[in-house]
Parts: sequence; C-alpha cells; structure tokens
Amino acid sequence: MNIKTTLLSSVILVALTACGGSDNNDSPTPPQSAKFSLGVSDAPVSGLQEVNVVFNSITLKQANGADNITFETRKADDETKPEMVNLLDYTGDDIFSLLDDEDVPAGEYSWLRADIINGDENDLTMTSHVVYEDGSIAPLVVKRKGNDGIGEIQLDGFTLNQTDNDFVLEFDLKKSLVDPQSSNEIFLKPRGVRLENLAESEDIEGTVSDALIANCETDNIALAAEDGSFGHAVYLYSSDIAEPLDNYEVTENETPVDAPLATADVVFDSDDNQYEFELAFITPGDYQLAYTCAAHIDDAEQRDEAFTLYQVKPVTVTAGDDLDVTFTISQ
Repeated sequence: MNIKTTLLSSVILVALTACGGSDNNDSPTPPQSAKFSLGVSDAPVSGLQEVNVVFNSITLKQANGADNITFETRKADDETKPEMVNLLDYTGDDIFSLLDDEDVPAGEYSWLRADIINGDENDLTMTSHVVYEDGSIAPLVVKRKGNDGIGEIQLDGFTLNQTDNDFVLEFDLKKSLVDPQSSNEIFLKPRGVRLENLAESEDIEGTVSDALIANCETDNIALAAEDGSFGHAVYLYSSDIAEPLDNYEVTENETPVDAPLATADVVFDSDDNQYEFELAFITPGDYQLAYTCAAHIDDAEQRDEAFTLYQVKPVTVTAGDDLDVTFTISQ
C-alpha cells in the first residue's frame, strides 16, 4: 500500500469538500412561497343603487425591504380594462375575487395598497361612481392620491404563511362614504375599509324583533326622517368602551376608539318574515353589539349629539364558530 499516495488523496478530498461547503454557505436561502388570494365585500348603505369602485392594481410591500409586488386587476373578458366592482352586489359574507392563488413570498408585509381609478365626470361609466336611487350618478373619489392621481387605499400589517392565504377587503360604507355637500363628488375614505384574513375571522348574524323596532321608533319619533322613516342598524364596538358613540372622525385616517368598529343594516327578510343583520369577517374576541334605529342621522365625519343606541349587549366571537345574536324586548 502506497501511504504517500493515500494521504495525498485524502488531503485533496478534504480541500474539495471544504470549498464546496463554503459555496453552499454563501448561497442565499430562497424565500418560502405562499399563495395569496384577495376579494372584496361590503356592509351596505341606504340611498344608493350602486357603489362602483374601479380597481387598477393591488400592491404588497414586504417588511424585509424587498421589492414591492404589484398585481394589475383586469376584467376577465377584457384585460385592457381595470376591474369595476359594484360593492352592493357583494354584501355580508359574499365576496368578489380580485386575485386568486397568486404566488408570493411567505412572511411579514408592511402594507397592502389598492389603487383606485377615481371618478371622472367626463367618463363616469369607466371610472368609480355611485348611482342614487333616482338614477342620478356622482363621481366616487378617494382623496389620498399618488403622483399619478390614482386614489390609494393603504392598509397596514399582515402575515402570509406557507400555505393558502385568503384575504378580503371589507368596505363598511356607513363609515367610508362621505357626501361633502359642497361638491358633486362622493368621497371614499380608507378608514372605513378593513383587511381581514378569512382563516381568522367569523360572522355575527342575528335578528331584531318587530316589537323592539316598534318601541325604538316610538321612543325616538323626534329623530324620524322627513318621510317618517328610520335607519335600523347594528354597531360593533370594543368590549372596554364605556360610552359607545356614532361614526365620527378625529383625523382623516383615524377611527376614534369609541366609534364603531363595524356596522350592518337591519333589513326585513320577506322569506323568513323577520328583521335580520349580518356582520362579516370579525376577528374572534370580546365586543359590544348595539342596535339603533337612528342610523339615518349618523354622519360619517361628525359627532351626532342626538344619535342614540337603543340596546347594547356584550358578545364573544369564538374562533371556528359564527355567532347568532337576538335583539328583543327585555323580559
């Protein structure tokens, strides 16, 4: 046996192994991938036939400083045109899909931004707009804009896991739609939009008794609209708020802690012959849920001193289960 040859071969083998190990250590670890889907839904508002929002693109900002990820949102039957969605067609837990199973890196994200093509009086059919019950049309405008004039709805902080990630943009139109009176435009405010993970949210559904509705209207007759009607709705609040109030704002992008987290209209279901409501995409936790017949006087920007909640009750949303709540006359 040639000991010198054997030793030399061993030295060469160790050296080659060391070089290979160094290359492997220097190679960057590829990011784990995730699937990302995004839909839109809304909690409706009275007085409108349509709320048409034109989505131009969706951008995701990675928390690690990597390049932003942008997806253009285009109509399925015409990829040259941005996607227009009538939010009133997708209420409660109904969802319109904007993005479906897109491949993105897993991990933390700083924000998601929806770029909206603002309403233009010269081209209302192709830009964001609302249609009133009398058929008249007004431009719908997001006041926060980029340098290109495109409206921006930016929502902070979320995580994408190494699996399917289904999210929804929930538009609470009672909180987000503002008629400035001094303009022929309707403003869409981002503070009325929530980004929710479907895997981490549940629905609150329920009924309001005829008797409770009648009592509320009788006790608040001074608040009736000119035609004698009332605005029936439920409002969701944090559990620790001592005095829940109506919708109002302190700053353009801030929702006060004592204002509702979410709202939903109470509507009459002729099939079930009862008044019903649904709050969709609610994160599990403790809350207060309130019924009011004064939603019609609730201005999204200003405190309404006459606004009143008729019945308030504590509720708990549990992961994996929708919650059923009944508002009725106390026994």
